[in-house]
Amino acid sequence: MQKKFTNNLLLKIVSVVIAVFVWLIIVNINDPVVVRSYNVPVTIQNGAYIESGGKTYLVDDEQQMATVILKGNSSVVENRLKDIVAVADLTQIVNMDTTPVMVPITATCDRVPAENITVIPKTMAIQIEDVESKDFTISVNVENDKQGKGYEVGTAEASPEKVTISGPASLIGKIDRVDAPVDASGIKQDTTVTSSLKVIDKNQDSISDTKMSYLKFDIGEPVVDVHVDLWSVRDEVKLNVNYMGEPAEGYQIGNVSITPSTISVAGTDEALANLAQNGYTIDLPAGAVVVDGQEKDFETKLNLSDYMPDGLRVTNNVKTAIVNMSIIPIGSKQLTLQTKNISVQNLDENLRVVFDTDKIVIGVKADDSTLGALTESAIAMSVDMRDMGTGDYEVPVNIALPAGCELLEPVETLVHVSKLE
Repeated sequence: MQKKFTNNLLLKIVSVVIAVFVWLIIVNINDPVVVRSYNVPVTIQNGAYIESGGKTYLVDDEQQMATVILKGNSSVVENRLKDIVAVADLTQIVNMDTTPVMVPITATCDRVPAENITVIPKTMAIQIEDVESKDFTISVNVENDKQGKGYEVGTAEASPEKVTISGPASLIGKIDRVDAPVDASGIKQDTTVTSSLKVIDKNQDSISDTKMSYLKFDIGEPVVDVHVDLWSVRDEVKLNVNYMGEPAEGYQIGNVSITPSTISVAGTDEALANLAQNGYTIDLPAGAVVVDGQEKDFETKLNLSDYMPDGLRVTNNVKTAIVNMSIIPIGSKQLTLQTKNISVQNLDENLRVVFDTDKIVIGVKADDSTLGALTESAIAMSVDMRDMGTGDYEVPVNIALPAGCELLEPVETLVHVSKLE
């Protein structure tokens, strides 16, 4: 028996070695050893270790990702991203006296031994900082506030109206304001909605979710209730201009106009009732326009929100109005004339003229009795369109006045000339 076993022993040993070698080749062909890299978030653990000393910490966004390299058989290291855990344990800090403080990063992955796992970088840089607290008023930002014909969002108030935020001093110092955004597109009646706060930095950018995690709010979660009131809308509200002072000696105030002359407002029921009692007119105070010492026409731009009565606000994104004050010599007056009464002369029969505006204003000087009797019907107007083809033209208006009247200055108007269809 022993003799049979030892027969050709060398050949048998060589056969076994070859078999093992072939097996290794087959295994490596079907399940080769490979190296795979994964970008994974780094979880910070034991933050209380820092906070127990009355301090806090801050990590830059780019520091919170690491590259984890796995080495092993393909079947073990392929597609393992979700199984990798990378941790920066603050209790493992070796030296607290450096700036920044370096925290070791470790990574684990089931079925992959520690010696086959490499982390790059090996440490995370953190800033140890003092804790700072600051109060912020919550600003409500209403989006899509058009609620259909007849209604708009009137007021939107957060509850609470302010919040105290605590966190790393450098981060608190970058905060500019706190917003509570509200999408009002689905609101059909007065209601209360929930809003997640947005913290805005001094560059007017939202603070990232990562940095938000370093902040603590005295209300717990950064969420507030916002009460939204709908206001009714009133169109064709007139603006009445008042002014203060006197023009320069020898001058008087001519026409006073405001653009736009009517606006739309939204308001509470009480405010709209008061507006109705005033003939749906908003009186702009005298101090809004000052004419002291003026010798020529001028305009004043007004921020309408400064002049809205309580409970009213301007709608349709109208923010400003422009008051045009005409200053004319004493012994003269201004008349507003209809452009439809202007005679068009010498126009080619294949063309037509359209005036850019329906009115023009002229200044006339005469004695008081003549001025008092002067009417539009006593004035003849014409434009000469000789040799003018299609296009837009600023043309002089020929004004024929009654005897004893003098035109203060030439008058022009814009016309559009086109072919007859």
